[in-house]
Amino acid sequence: MTDWDEWTAAWRSATHLYAHLTKGGAPQPLFTPVRLQPGETSFCDLTVTYSRYYGMDVSYQQNSGFFGSPLFVAAGLAANAVGNSVARNRAEAMAAPQWREHCAARTVVTDRRTLCFTGQQWLAFDHDAVVEFTADPPRGVCFLNFSAAEPLCLAGFSTPWLSVLLCYFLYGADSLGRLPYLAPLALGPV
Repeated sequence: MTDWDEWTAAWRSATHLYAHLTKGGAPQPLFTPVRLQPGETSFCDLTVTYSRYYGMDVSYQQNSGFFGSPLFVAAGLAANAVGNSVARNRAEAMAAPQWREHCAARTVVTDRRTLCFTGQQWLAFDHDAVVEFTADPPRGVCFLNFSAAEPLCLAGFSTPWLSVLLCYFLYGADSLGRLPYLAPLALGPV
């Protein structure tokens, strides 16, 4: 299957879910072997690209101290100034807020949480902690912003479908038609 075929199938699936939910339907539960909380139900188990947005504390070491002839010391100080400047600029770039931790993540969405396995551990993002959700289905990306955690980006072919499902749980079925970023899905399949 080509990327275009995969994208077209994913878009079609997203438009069908959107139509189903806006007409009063409900998402179908899906069994997952991931242990859930009592009474919690899962609705998808798929892999998407995961990343988080944050800055970092980065330190760098400045070099100095030369002994020898005045010409040797001057050349050493000039080279150190350049090296220190490069190290400082590199540290500033690494410390700047940016999308980090890019990886394929198994993602399970329940009626209460979005769970992501990043290859090292399961991370749980409670839907009640989401302050804002935005999506760009044609680009295959969605963003979850939280009250007390770094923003989360999920991307990939299945993200339009995932965006519809997340909006259903975050805002309710009645809000799906009012969310402007879901409007392209109302147009139907590609």
